[in-house]
Amino acid sequence: MVNVLIIGCGGIAGFRHIPALRQNPDAVLSGFFDGTPGRAAQKAAEFGGKAFDTLDEALADPGIDAAVICTPTRSHCDLAVRALAAGKHVLCEKPMAVSADDARKMIAASEKANKKLMISHNQRRYHPHIKAKELLDRGEIGRLLTYRTFLGIQGPEYASVDGINNAYFSRAMSGRGVMSDVGSHRIDLMHYIVGSRYQRVLSYTPTLAKVKPDGTTIDVDDNSMSIVEMENGVVGLIVNSWTSMSGNDRMTQFFGTEGVITLYREDHPVVVEYKDGTTAYYDFPENPDQSVTLLTDIDELFIRCIEENTEPFVTGEDGLEVVLTLDAIEESNASGTWAKIRR
Repeated sequence: MVNVLIIGCGGIAGFRHIPALRQNPDAVLSGFFDGTPGRAAQKAAEFGGKAFDTLDEALADPGIDAAVICTPTRSHCDLAVRALAAGKHVLCEKPMAVSADDARKMIAASEKANKKLMISHNQRRYHPHIKAKELLDRGEIGRLLTYRTFLGIQGPEYASVDGINNAYFSRAMSGRGVMSDVGSHRIDLMHYIVGSRYQRVLSYTPTLAKVKPDGTTIDVDDNSMSIVEMENGVVGLIVNSWTSMSGNDRMTQFFGTEGVITLYREDHPVVVEYKDGTTAYYDFPENPDQSVTLLTDIDELFIRCIEENTEPFVTGEDGLEVVLTLDAIEESNASGTWAKIRR
């Protein structure tokens, strides 16, 4: 049994981690902490466990085994390092950190404490993505040449408990905008499915529509478009948006020498079209529209790696790969030219 502390009791904790952990018989929601007064107490009253007044008090509790960090990105490094140093395993929301230096500090703290550090890149666990990796790994469409992947949402103000005052619009709290909030999902997913690290990027990350409460433009990007070249020679296009006003847009296509794999097509979640003209369709027990966000087993995998003492499904090094790529995307946007991944 793993006793879990939730750090940050906002939207991501409420609609992802708390429901997933409550379904897990090997996890107990033992504590809550949030910097906003009243939030932790509200969650404790609703789900049981203790509301802690300070993080130091929470981390000093010997009954807490692990922490799930659900706070703005800028705070991830400090919170994770403190939790790891206190002997707690850590599941950290994506992106892992705002800088490669911070990501490396988190990895070092995990190694020093001999505690698990896992990053919550949950989109690896969507059924169409699992099937796509299986198909590519067995060479179903021959040699992979290119891909294009889209992930867009209406914007964080529609999901955050703080609405338009959400931390994602603040560079001081989030570090970056949609390239980080939404783009980190696809950067990790393509790294995982394609099985290769990134080599260089050519990116444009404008701010086109989102505004602060006073009507001025937010100081982070709300759209991001990147051509990426991977170390294995595969070239991809990653497009992310906070201005997909019809709802989630999550289609991905992989183009190989023998065919094309399309994910989240309107008629089937996975379609393979072969160059000989034949087509294969794959369905699952649940085939929700691409606008529907489902719970995944990422929290279960975190609990399992603790109990079985195995490597986390998404490691700190995986999280670092995302941060390094985000750094290159920001560099490319500023320079207007290709930027190499600086490892």
